[in-house]
This record gives sequence, structure tokens and C-alpha cells, in this order.
Amino acid sequence: MMKPLRNNRLEIKTSKLVRVAILAATVLGFGNAAQAALVSCPASFTTNPTAKVEDATGLLTAANACQYTTPPDSSNVASIANINAAGFFGFSDWTLNTGNLQVDPSNDQNGTWAITAANFAANDYIIVFKDGSDTNLIAFRFNELFSNGVWSSPFADPPFDVPNTKDVSHYTIAQRGGTEPPCEVDCDPQELPEPGNVALFGIGILGAAAAMRRRRKQ
Repeated sequence: MMKPLRNNRLEIKTSKLVRVAILAATVLGFGNAAQAALVSCPASFTTNPTAKVEDATGLLTAANACQYTTPPDSSNVASIANINAAGFFGFSDWTLNTGNLQVDPSNDQNGTWAITAANFAANDYIIVFKDGSDTNLIAFRFNELFSNGVWSSPFADPPFDVPNTKDVSHYTIAQRGGTEPPCEVDCDPQELPEPGNVALFGIGILGAAAAMRRRRKQ
């Protein structure tokens, strides 16, 4: 009389494993679809004479790299928390450059920037711009040749799907200890497993369940 009870317990465990596999595949699959990513900007954004962040003369680029976050998110302000969540240029330990948090420009299409107490020997610096609808954060890594200069709005097509160049809402200048070389390759945030990997995970669980059923019958 006890053997059927044991079989019932095994069937319950097997059923639970199957449900866990399906739930994990569903959750991880949707998570992967919603994962934000970093994309490199057009090369013209950091090269003369079309650079978006320049020296005080407006003739020489002041940045050597640029990344923007996708998909568009109008609520993603240029706070230090959001900058680190994006992982710009492979780092998530950026801190505020004093006095440069979410600065509102006097002219929305162009303006000036200045690094407070610039120390290129000790720190790396980035400037992160925020606009609004149909765009997201866009960051420029300074080339450490200038401590101040001018900028023009990078919210244009490309890389954003907008009909005209959009105004800058605000910008933030951030810094971090420059003891490590800046990221040059594979700098995007870590993404969740691909659906194929999730499927393999589920198959593995189902295989284990089948093995349990075979052992039960023996």
C-alpha cells in the first residue's frame, strides 16, 4: 500500500520540475527582450570637424569615444545611478564631478562644458546628455586634452529616430579613478541568456524528470 504513495510523490516532484522549467524559460525570455544595451555612436560624433563635444575654439574634438543607450526611454535622466546602471565604457563606478550634476544649459542646442578641478593623471571623465522622447542617454568619453569647451546637441538622426535635432534637457559630467585602461571592446552591459540557452536549460530539467520516472518504474 505504501508503494503507490511513493509513486504519487515522485509524480508531484516531476510535475513541479516541469513547471519550474517553463516558468524559468518564460521569465528569462522576457527579461532578455527588455534588456537595455549600449551602442556606439556615429564616428562623426567624435571626429573633426563634426564632433559634438569640442575644445573652446569649437575646432577640435574633446572626446575619443561615444556610446548611447537603447531602446529610447524619456524618463532615464542623467543621474549618477542611471549612468552606472548603463555601464558606460565598461565601468559602473562613476562618481559626480563636483557641480556638474544634471546641468540645465542656457541654450538647448549648444553650450559650454567645464571639468571641475580636472586631474587627467588620476581620473577618467565623461559627459552624459539627456533629451526626452524618442531618445536615451548618450555619453562621450573625454580625450583628456582639454578641461573645458563647447558642445552641440547629439540628439539627431542618426543615431536616434527623430525628424530634427532635439534640444538637450541637461547634462552630467562624471569621473572615476583612471587606474584601469578604458574599455575598448565588448563594452556593452551583460545581457540575459539568449532564448536558445533558456530552451536548453528547460530541456535539461525535463530530461532529469524523465530519468526520475524511469527509476520509479524499475
